[in-house]
Amino acid sequence: MKNILTAIVIGIALAGISYAQAPAKGPKTAVVEFSVGSGASSMNDQAKFGLQTQLSARLNHTRKFDVYDTRHTRRASQADLAAINGVSTAAAVKVGKQLGVAYVVTGNVVEYNTSGSAIVKVRLIEVATGKVKYSGEFSQQAVSKMYGTGAPEMQAKVMKPLIDQVTDVLVAEL
Repeated sequence: MKNILTAIVIGIALAGISYAQAPAKGPKTAVVEFSVGSGASSMNDQAKFGLQTQLSARLNHTRKFDVYDTRHTRRASQADLAAINGVSTAAAVKVGKQLGVAYVVTGNVVEYNTSGSAIVKVRLIEVATGKVKYSGEFSQQAVSKMYGTGAPEMQAKVMKPLIDQVTDVLVAEL
């Protein structure tokens, strides 16, 4: 019994040490809902929300970004979504200050074709300066044959690889 108790104490201590040595999360970042262009009219609200939440989760998982909860981001950005994702950075900076984040990720879905392709434009805006730290366009074709036009297949074969591309580039920018 004494050996078991000693092993548990040592295990807890080692777990605490390894947790304390884990790399700190990066700067607080908000990912706003992307605006949808005319070439993406088939993108429904569920797919838009999926893009936002999965990009947020993927960025957060890298530990290079500390991503703000998307539920709060959605509430703060809904009133002026077109301006936030527009050409000017002022609306994105305003939301970023309201949320208390260092960066805001904005974007536009240019194309969302349920037969297997998507194009998004993404910006990483630094809230303190209002400068665009990164701006780029990403396109993705289905990674394997599409058998239907459903959202789950589109998510797995097009949007997930596209989100991975965006994440890799944004991580490299920090």
